[in-house]
Amino acid sequence: MSAPAPVSTPDFGPGLLGPIPRPTDQKLWDPAHQAMDPGQRRELQDQRVRELIRRVLETPVPLFASKLKDAGITSPDDVKGVDDLALVPLTVKQDLRDSEAGAPPWGSYRFTDARHAVRLGTSTGTTGQPTITVWTRKDIWIEYESGARNWWRFGYRPGQIITHAHPAYLYGGGTMLQQTYEYFGMLSVWVPPPDTDELAEQAVRFWTRVTPDHPFMGFATGRFIEVAGKLGISLEDAGLTGLKAPIGFGLGRGGMPLMTAGAECYSFVGGPCGESPGAHIHEDWAVVQAVDPATGQEVPDGEWGNLTVTTLDRDNGLLRYDLEEACAIVREPCPCGETSIRGLWGGRFKDLLECQGTRFQVNELEGVLRGIEAMREPSLEYQIVKPDGSGADLVVRVEVASEDPAVRQGAQEKAVAAIRDALGVSAAIDILNRDTIPRAGYKATRVIDPE
Repeated sequence: MSAPAPVSTPDFGPGLLGPIPRPTDQKLWDPAHQAMDPGQRRELQDQRVRELIRRVLETPVPLFASKLKDAGITSPDDVKGVDDLALVPLTVKQDLRDSEAGAPPWGSYRFTDARHAVRLGTSTGTTGQPTITVWTRKDIWIEYESGARNWWRFGYRPGQIITHAHPAYLYGGGTMLQQTYEYFGMLSVWVPPPDTDELAEQAVRFWTRVTPDHPFMGFATGRFIEVAGKLGISLEDAGLTGLKAPIGFGLGRGGMPLMTAGAECYSFVGGPCGESPGAHIHEDWAVVQAVDPATGQEVPDGEWGNLTVTTLDRDNGLLRYDLEEACAIVREPCPCGETSIRGLWGGRFKDLLECQGTRFQVNELEGVLRGIEAMREPSLEYQIVKPDGSGADLVVRVEVASEDPAVRQGAQEKAVAAIRDALGVSAAIDILNRDTIPRAGYKATRVIDPE
């Protein structure tokens, strides 16, 4: 058995808890890398790709070394840089699961001994056995710095107060988010996911005492707003006003800024600037590609392909990891000053719904429903009955707070028309009373099986 690969130590700022301070009016968090000449950035990527291949072969890392062998790559000299990644077969989540099952618990895709890591987390396991992720100090530092670029773009600054309600423990996302905020220099109020009204109330009442400058609860935001209404607590008193979706623009239907590649891959792979479509990708630490899975080749810019990520300069990396999600790449220069490519996310392919010959994502339908005031106040609560792909109407169940028959009928008619216009499908809208649909503290079940 080969000796464990060494791990490296990041160059932290003063102490180990935060970065080197910078002027608050500075436009970019890390101008040297975010505004780097694209040619120089490609040279850096090529260098880091070559180093990744060398480590795969010399450590060795069996899962990835086997894939390189299948592609005829037996020497680090066989790969010159980013362009040669197209030769490397894709790796998908099931490959990681199989690897961990065959060589438990860590699998055969780690670059370092797990005992050199300082943090462990698992995936949510919503689509199968959760995989295990381990991070060294350097791996965490890369996430912290990547997150800091995002928060700075959003207008956040050290010294502000933020809040969130992400789950934690074995699920690694909550801890990563919390400590990224702390590293950045914000006071983070971490509240429990609102699995019950009582937990939501605990958070809302605390926010009336310590009010956040930037509320962000992700999937759970609507639950907190709903409970605040039940308690008679104004959104202003709880700091819940001015909530917005992530900054960005669509590319056709369903396009959102590509901000994450999942905790097991790259939590903070990019962030939107608000001046151009998509999210700026942190290319010094990743090669992000939109790939045709049948050929392994990149699709033309602006077209949807599989989100494929190769992480760079980490102690534990991933090579050509296909997240099996839709991604599109935009390369036109951006006026914000950042020079990286931009990515758009089109949702998980497994979440695609098919109805009346049209395929669409749940978030596309949600966007339509959010445009109807009676359905989004105080929060949008809905479920879609999974279509069978036939010509039958799409059945959507939506709660409406108003008991006025005219309001409910008007909301129903607006939803039918808006879904037809936006998605091109005929829908049957079932209007429900509030508190009919089960609530969730993190990810709500939006697609249900037919009864």
